[in-house]
Amino acid sequence: MRQWRAQGFSLLETLAAMFLLALCFGALMQAAGASMALNARAADYTQASLWASGFLDRQFVTEFPSTGTHEGRFDDIYRWKMTVTEPPAESAVPTVTPMRLYRIELTVQWNEKGKDTSARFFTQRAVSELPPRDPPRGDS
Repeated sequence: MRQWRAQGFSLLETLAAMFLLALCFGALMQAAGASMALNARAADYTQASLWASGFLDRQFVTEFPSTGTHEGRFDDIYRWKMTVTEPPAESAVPTVTPMRLYRIELTVQWNEKGKDTSARFFTQRAVSELPPRDPPRGDS
């Protein structure tokens, strides 16, 4: 006589597989959430970097800031603080064209989930000290 054997999974095996699947799904959701948070944070730093890049490119081109500390806002979220310093005259390197070297430190600040966050940027600008031109003479 042949003995009949049931095929399939027992209830215990099915529950163990479901538990393992739930653990893996939970870990995957946690990784996806962390990835989205890092992506949002990277977007904030990218925006701050773009504001700073444009702002520093304009310095000494369209505007000539004085030495010292200056503050302002880019928009409702991002604000800036710029410190312009000039090295001492005795550290200057003699050149054919008189030059002045300025060091600019720009700090961009914003609020991220109730916490102040900032990114700092540094650059140096060399500005020629050309003597003032004589005004054109009207006598011909």
